[in-house]
Amino acid sequence: MSANDFIVRTLEITDAKLLFEMVQNNRARLIDYFPISIGAMQDVDSTKAYIQDKIKQAEKKESFSFAIICPKDLKPIGMLFIKSLDWRIPKAELAYYIDKEYEGKGVVSKALEWVVSYAFNELKINKLFLRVAPDNLGSKRVAEKNGFVIEGVLRNDFKKGDGTLIDLLYYGRLRK
Repeated sequence: MSANDFIVRTLEITDAKLLFEMVQNNRARLIDYFPISIGAMQDVDSTKAYIQDKIKQAEKKESFSFAIICPKDLKPIGMLFIKSLDWRIPKAELAYYIDKEYEGKGVVSKALEWVVSYAFNELKINKLFLRVAPDNLGSKRVAEKNGFVIEGVLRNDFKKGDGTLIDLLYYGRLRK
């Protein structure tokens, strides 16, 4: 699968079973950086509830969640989020994860390009930001490929799934 061979779309209730399977296959590597989302998806029913909550948040314009879908089998292979919206500025945080089988293939970079365009052009967001663990080389590359620049280090700004506080690199990008 090339970086262009995927679909980015909003989450749907019908994604629950396959999204849960993808999360389950990646739980150990994702739980530290997505403890709330990954923790909420413990089985197919809780994954349905999670998706319903994400759909309600989008309706209220509180956050937006997108699935990266493999078109050959319609399986979710990753997720992208527009969250922490501050409509006064307006600004928002982006977050993403990908199935380990698709990591390093450019899929997240291309999908993030679509989400950035959506945020700037459809939602009229002025600033997007990413918070990335310093040791997450893949996320740093994705951010930089999409025109984000490091604006600083946020010290002890994130609590991993195991409770450890870590520093984060703060990347930002302004709408042109």
